[in-house]
Order: sequence, then structure tokens, then C-alpha cells
Amino acid sequence: MGTITSSETIILDLLRLRKSLRMEQVIELAPELTWNQVFTTIDSLSRRGEIALLRRGFEYEVAWLPVRGQAVACSA
Repeated sequence: MGTITSSETIILDLLRLRKSLRMEQVIELAPELTWNQVFTTIDSLSRRGEIALLRRGFEYEVAWLPVRGQAVACSA
């Protein structure tokens, strides 16, 4: 496992509180992060199984996983 970055901490803290958010909501709730930081951080967390990335029509939702490694990232 690598070192947790500050962007990971911000996003994981948001998801612990809200349980799930649309990508746009993450961007709005974390103004200190750029769109690129949000995207790459969510991609990394999803690939490691720490959050679930779900496609909802034309939008993406990220969800907190209390037990790591039980989700499968969805790709489009």
C-alpha cells in the first residue's frame, strides 16, 4: 500500500460522512482540489477497492465502502 495523499483524505472523509456522492458533488464539496485531482484520486481509490465507482446513466457516483476490497469498479 502506498502513502495516503491529502486528496485521498479529503475525499474519503467526505464519503465517510455522506456515504455516496455524485462526482460533481465531490468537486463542489472539495473546492481546494482541482477536477483532475478529484478524478485521479477517485480512480486510484476505486482501483484499490477502497471506494465503489458506479455509473448511473450519464453520471458517476462514488460510494464509501466500510469494508475494503469488496467492490468491483465499473468501467464504461
